[in-house]
Amino acid sequence: MKHEIVTCGVPFGAPNIREILKKIKEDGFTAVQIYMHWNRFEGKGRGQFDFSYYDKDVELLREAGLKFVPFFLMGPRYAAPDWWLNDAKQRGLVCLEHGTESPIDSIWSQDFRDEVDRVMGVFAEHYLPMDILESFQPGICGDYGEAIMPVHGNWPGAYHSHKGMWCGGEDAKESFRNAVKEKYGDIDTLNKTWRSHYNSFGEISTFLQHMAPSRTAWFDLIEWYRNSMTEYAEFWMKTSRKHFPDTPIYLCTGGIETPEHASLFSDQAKTAAKYGGGIRLTNERNNFFSNFFDCNAYMHNACELYGAYLGLEPVGPMTKEGIGSRILGSAIYGNRQIFFYFSNIYPNTEMDGECSRIFSKYIHLIQERKSDNKFAVLWPKYVGIMEGGIPERIRKTAKFIRERTDYRFVNENMIADGALDDISLLILPCDLYTDNATLEYLCKWVENGGILFAVGRVTDLELNCNKKFNEMLGITEDTEYCEGISTSEIMQDIPFKSYAALKNTFSEWGYSNISDDAKVIAVSKGRKFTEYENLETSDVYSAFYRKHGKGMAISYFGPVDFENDPQGIFKTGDFKYLLDDVLANYAKDLRIADGEVVRGEIDGQVYALMPDGEIKNV
Repeated sequence: MKHEIVTCGVPFGAPNIREILKKIKEDGFTAVQIYMHWNRFEGKGRGQFDFSYYDKDVELLREAGLKFVPFFLMGPRYAAPDWWLNDAKQRGLVCLEHGTESPIDSIWSQDFRDEVDRVMGVFAEHYLPMDILESFQPGICGDYGEAIMPVHGNWPGAYHSHKGMWCGGEDAKESFRNAVKEKYGDIDTLNKTWRSHYNSFGEISTFLQHMAPSRTAWFDLIEWYRNSMTEYAEFWMKTSRKHFPDTPIYLCTGGIETPEHASLFSDQAKTAAKYGGGIRLTNERNNFFSNFFDCNAYMHNACELYGAYLGLEPVGPMTKEGIGSRILGSAIYGNRQIFFYFSNIYPNTEMDGECSRIFSKYIHLIQERKSDNKFAVLWPKYVGIMEGGIPERIRKTAKFIRERTDYRFVNENMIADGALDDISLLILPCDLYTDNATLEYLCKWVENGGILFAVGRVTDLELNCNKKFNEMLGITEDTEYCEGISTSEIMQDIPFKSYAALKNTFSEWGYSNISDDAKVIAVSKGRKFTEYENLETSDVYSAFYRKHGKGMAISYFGPVDFENDPQGIFKTGDFKYLLDDVLANYAKDLRIADGEVVRGEIDGQVYALMPDGEIKNV
């Protein structure tokens, strides 16, 4: 089994650097990453290469028996040489909001791609013969080399940089026009779909969300924007593989898939796998659940589906508890690589502190391995596009589930590529909208034996119902969506025992007139109100399930709360009992015990993370 334990920020200028390198190797590190700025090795002019600034440090690594990971930085502004920034061929990204150009090279620029190919070729010719590379990491865009658009920048006033849409240049606009023309074929079809009034494709330009002609138009723009970054990442991976044919290659990315980033992690993992590469995700913090939810689990699941390897990097300082949390997380995922900054493990160059003790005690758990999870939760791609990233409203649900079992995150693209082929349970964790192709795929998946738990209403992208999907749930053309405050009776002959034990629950919405073969879980009984001139209400069902082929669909339409407010008028924390029953019936039991943070399975053994960062075999 393979593992790569990487550090960065080693104080090469320290007088005791040889002792420091010896110590980090003894503690378990296998390699040191060095930021390799383009302007440091070709700063004087095109073709004037000088690698001496870095070679002395690389030689120290060789002496210490450590491998070398170059972070080959050409995309970020701070890495670019002045001669290139002043070159007539240099073309930056343009902010759509202000029309201002950034010095960060446009991802649509062919001239910059030519420079990348040329420079990387010389770089490889210099370092490959040294036989010291553990892996190679290209730095392509973003603020720090990630496969995302500029976000914040760290040099206020140095150049135009902020979170926004970087597709205001003519090269971007032309690319977008070509993409929608290829998708729709003729302008009438596009206008009908977008509810727009263009006379020709030549009139179409990129737009901000509040200026989009329709929801579908905004989805189309973000799909193109993300595809553009994925295509740019593919150029870098293809070029890297050309010059480093046998070296592991990691595509660096980060963030949480906000639309402005132009990233879709599942597609980036798929692209990395295409060239025998992996992903380095730079999202980790000290909290296990923040790491799990902020794309780490989802990225791991995408990498595993497509065959890419994965490395995880922290965004800043670490506590000893965070070090244990990160190690257990990567060990559960089966990551090949884990990355720590030198100061994460040796704060203030303290080489024998608590951080290094936790690290050296548990780092042996990191090994590349496969998981065997049969349970998944939808990572709703389109909800993320419309709501600025995966919504906080599913974070509590995700945490509640992870405290009881492990699971995969899958998005719509992954589902289309077969991510549910070996999954027996899928949860749709909130009210959501998605494409009709996904909804109809889920119908077939349930028919073939899958168990679906839909939490809230599910519609297509324009918020219309999908007839096949609704029929699978038990919602017919005669069914009516209802809202109203009421008490619902929970049925007793249902396969959800702890929920049934509640006897009744509070509900605010549901459906009347569901299909005859749907089995009721909770119902607000219809009754007559004589004080309101004999007003009569119908039975309204806030939870029900229905068999569909070999599988089953469970629907829930009550409040998604996990705690009752002691000052609240209504009891709203009952959802957890139904969710807990679904997990008990269909998922592996990894429920935490008192005093534990989380549990996970590694090579058939169950391990628990403790609050102090220790990891115990349970």
